[in-house]
Amino acid sequence: MKSFMKVAAQGEITIRRIGGVPEKRPSCSGYTPLAKEKGKYVIGHSETGHHHVLSRTDGVDVMVLDQPPEGMRILRAILENPTSLDHLREHDTHESLLLEPGEYEIRIAREYDPYTEIAREAAD
Repeated sequence: MKSFMKVAAQGEITIRRIGGVPEKRPSCSGYTPLAKEKGKYVIGHSETGHHHVLSRTDGVDVMVLDQPPEGMRILRAILENPTSLDHLREHDTHESLLLEPGEYEIRIAREYDPYTEIAREAAD
């Protein structure tokens, strides 16, 4: 499992640590709590079902930006416990990333399709 101090990436996902665990939960205007899918926080969806998920849900708050730039997804996470970001794939998988307790900004890259002239979330 990889660890990092400030910035890391897992496939199309970029994670940036923005601080420690806040004493008081910040009011994140413009963000909506992320709903769990099958009991997990899915950070990055995969077209083949091999999603990128957080290993824990206890002591975890994840919010999604309501109006990100076109084709992009921006999340904010507060983790009270060490948590890993895991790629649910048995082969050609991205190595898990250890996220220490703290506050994080998570961005899903976007790609541009010149044939449809739209930007969308990148997927692996």
